[in-house]
Amino acid sequence: MAGTETLTKPAAGQKTEHFDVLIVGAGISGIGAAYHLQEQCPDKTFVVLEGLDGFGGTWHMHRYPGIRSD
Repeated sequence: MAGTETLTKPAAGQKTEHFDVLIVGAGISGIGAAYHLQEQCPDKTFVVLEGLDGFGGTWHMHRYPGIRSD
């Protein structure tokens, strides 16, 4: 989801989706939460919402010349 989009109420007759867990942000913590949730609770459904065009949080938004991260 791009940062300029907004959520609206579904139209009549439109199906809404249900998830057991909502993870807000696809930075290192959100990605880690999704990974561990998938490994430890495979029966739970989840979705990760991100306001940017990509995932990675600070490491996606900013560039740090000369710094490596693994």
